Amino acid sequence: MLNWLHTLSNLQIGLFLLSTGLCITTLIPALLRWRFKLEPTEPVAKGVEESFRIFTTINLLLLAFCLVRVQGDHRSAEDLSAREGTLMIKASKAMVTMGTDEATKLRELLKGYASSVATVEWPLLAEQQRSPETETQLRSLLLASKQLQGETQAQELARVEINSTVVQLSDLREARISVSKLRLPAFLWAAVSSSLIFLMFFGWFQAPLLKMLYWVGGVTAGVALLMTLLISLESPFNGENRVSSEPIRNAIDLM
Repeated sequence: MLNWLHTLSNLQIGLFLLSTGLCITTLIPALLRWRFKLEPTEPVAKGVEESFRIFTTINLLLLAFCLVRVQGDHRSAEDLSAREGTLMIKASKAMVTMGTDEATKLRELLKGYASSVATVEWPLLAEQQRSPETETQLRSLLLASKQLQGETQAQELARVEINSTVVQLSDLREARISVSKLRLPAFLWAAVSSSLIFLMFFGWFQAPLLKMLYWVGGVTAGVALLMTLLISLESPFNGENRVSSEPIRNAIDLM
């Protein structure tokens, strides 16, 4: 279900959740109560009203907690992408500073690796996969960087910086792939789902009927909005809000 929702735009997700939620929480129960002349007694109405308030608060707290968590994961993925692009530019400048033929060839390997990351591996991150082609490019880059030789002190300093930066690029790639596998834990989804079910159940028995339509409908609209934000951010490399490869592409342009 979540994988299908991630293929939709944020607006489509919001409209789907809102329409589905309103049908389940207000439209269908309202029609049933009107058709069969059902109306909760006063003691029942007062009891479910208090329960509805409690579970409204619980839902808002749970959704806020989940949003903070997924936003943190999303931000981590963005930071990794920015750092990766910055290191590519740094390595490219060091290779230009070194100025040898080997450094020039290494710079071409770096461009090839960056291009592979942006065009080949990035789309695979949505499926939590890595690219064998990008892996091969990185191995060639690591091997070539270790074979550099500096003849002057300036070249030796540039060689050390190149080796260090290439190793960091390898580490950042592994971190990026790990972040692509981050999802909201199943126990949190279970807690949110259970709380929503209780909220929906107690909403059905609000009285009078007109109050149920406006009150429960308003709460449903608010919850649908928060759920839209949660789903759109739940996977860092999926959906309309997925982390962009723009820092990598900018690095390619600067190289």
